[in-house]
Amino acid sequence: MNGNTLDMEMTGTMTAESDISVSPPDHSEKRGRSTVTTLPRKSVWRRGNLVTTVYLPGSSLRGALRNTASRAVAAARATGTSRMTPDDFLLLAKGGIKDRKEAGTDERVVKYEAMEKLRREQPIVSLFGAMAEKIAGRWQIGDAVPLEPLQSPNHKGRGVRSHPFQRQPEMAAFMDEKEYESFLEKDTKRVKANVAEDKAEDLGKKMFAERRKSEPNTENIEQWETEKKQLEESAKNLREEAGGVVNIQQLLGGWEAIPADTEMDHRMRIRGANETELAWAFFALHRLAREGRIGAHESAGEGYFRAEYTLRLAVDDGDFRAAGTLHLADHELRIDGDCPILTKALERSKTLPDGNGDASS
Repeated sequence: MNGNTLDMEMTGTMTAESDISVSPPDHSEKRGRSTVTTLPRKSVWRRGNLVTTVYLPGSSLRGALRNTASRAVAAARATGTSRMTPDDFLLLAKGGIKDRKEAGTDERVVKYEAMEKLRREQPIVSLFGAMAEKIAGRWQIGDAVPLEPLQSPNHKGRGVRSHPFQRQPEMAAFMDEKEYESFLEKDTKRVKANVAEDKAEDLGKKMFAERRKSEPNTENIEQWETEKKQLEESAKNLREEAGGVVNIQQLLGGWEAIPADTEMDHRMRIRGANETELAWAFFALHRLAREGRIGAHESAGEGYFRAEYTLRLAVDDGDFRAAGTLHLADHELRIDGDCPILTKALERSKTLPDGNGDASS
């Protein structure tokens, strides 16, 4: 089943059926202690002019595809004899957690056999990559850019950013109970570490402001310095006990959204995949179609979309040939065309997940 090497190119449009908002971490503004989540901007050529527009980053679309597929795998595992651990799920859904390295750690060593084994056993990881294991994903997902430049998106209310188990508490039912309890204990320590670090940062700012005064209060500075060191030490110890860093919840003081009916150019490409990985790609696309939405603020009715892609397929580094049209709409995935490789992969995708994500079966 895995003999051919496949490259599939997907070129088409996404259409917003409701407002759509995303929250990439590097596009935000601070208002007091809250964060206003803004859409990213980029320059594009339209009718011979260079203009600025907001867009949906490929990373957000990648996350939507990966997370919905991973949740389905976790649910399937829960019905069998081997439930997922939180670390299993985070590897599948997020590429793992890349912890801070100890001094002297040499990251130049690459374990190729282990990487290939993980690719075989976890097609989702192979498709999307794993930063913790230095595995590059085969699925390249571009930005979705409005056909007509959009410079003034809708500005909307308030919200909270949190990690996936906080956003989806039902995931607890799919996890190994003891491992999940251990994860929550460590997560609590990470949160406390972040709080201590924030307090230490605030004290640092107070000390800086006091030292700039013509007659600084040295007694206050000494007290704040002591408290700051204690908080930093506490944060360090808590993180060591937790074994990693997870962001604390952040208040969002509003967000921007792409309006309903916006049409966006979009391209994706899967490089060097096998037929099993292609089936898992269709599985992820189908799960996203069933969910019918991307981005944040589901409770506000945001994120609904439809999409259509022209497909071209190359087999074993051969020429690209037309392979049909893929539709994501009305909670369904459909492919118009008679390419036998795509038809076979699509049919197989309907039997996934197999309960453990193992591609070797």
